[in-house]
Amino acid sequence: MADNKILMEKEKEKENNNSYFSVETKWFSIGFPSDPSWGWNKAEPKMSLYDIGMAHTANAFMLNLVELVHWTPIIPAFLMAQSILSNSDKWTNHFDNDEQRTLLFLLSPIIAFFGGLPGIMMHTYEGWQVAPFDSPLRGELENTNVVVSDKNNQWLRIVAYFFIFNMQYLGLQAFSYAVLGPTSLNGCLQFLSILGFFIGYLGNQDYKATFNFKWKDTAGGSTFPLAWTTLVPFMLSASLNMYAFTDLGVLVFPGYFSVVNSLAPPVLIALGGAIEGLFA
Repeated sequence: MADNKILMEKEKEKENNNSYFSVETKWFSIGFPSDPSWGWNKAEPKMSLYDIGMAHTANAFMLNLVELVHWTPIIPAFLMAQSILSNSDKWTNHFDNDEQRTLLFLLSPIIAFFGGLPGIMMHTYEGWQVAPFDSPLRGELENTNVVVSDKNNQWLRIVAYFFIFNMQYLGLQAFSYAVLGPTSLNGCLQFLSILGFFIGYLGNQDYKATFNFKWKDTAGGSTFPLAWTTLVPFMLSASLNMYAFTDLGVLVFPGYFSVVNSLAPPVLIALGGAIEGLFA
């Protein structure tokens, strides 16, 4: 009798489990959007966008266009890497026969592109919609669940910014080290590059450069949720990168407008990042 009772309980538990996995947890596979969820399908505008009268910004055509723009930097990154590879012997000769500098020069645009993938992951999670943010870490006494169909997730945003800027730092420093060489900054460039990365990655994340920004009739809100310990090394790296561009520009863009032509790429890239950071 006891064995039969145990057997019946196991059969009942098995039926419950089968029912659980086949019916109750279909949400295991649900995405945002879902049914259908082809690459070009986009979810309905989030409820918070209706609340602020901005639901029209989340139409499928616009969101697909934004997604496409985020992926297009892989094209110039690949072309630059391919050009360096095709002329690797010339670049190695220019870099005092230092193949490591040529390798870092080749990898720098690839690192920079893949450094943007955390942002693409964040936008995919949010359905590519620019909506008001809420945080699951607001406090113990508040309902801190962030419903993806209602608002965007502030904590996810903070994590994405953290990895974006640390990875971009690596890309910038790889380029600068390749162009300027190990003897620059009194031979300390390699050490300072490594130190800067560890400060940015391991530094205290409590104090952030966050500020409120509002453009015309938009709802506005906080932006730039990045810790100072990550931001400062990045800013120093970006400044050094601009100097490296001007140094390389003497070779690539000889003439009166060498500095202007050299600074145009990093300035435009920085401007694009600033626009997205402020408005998205």
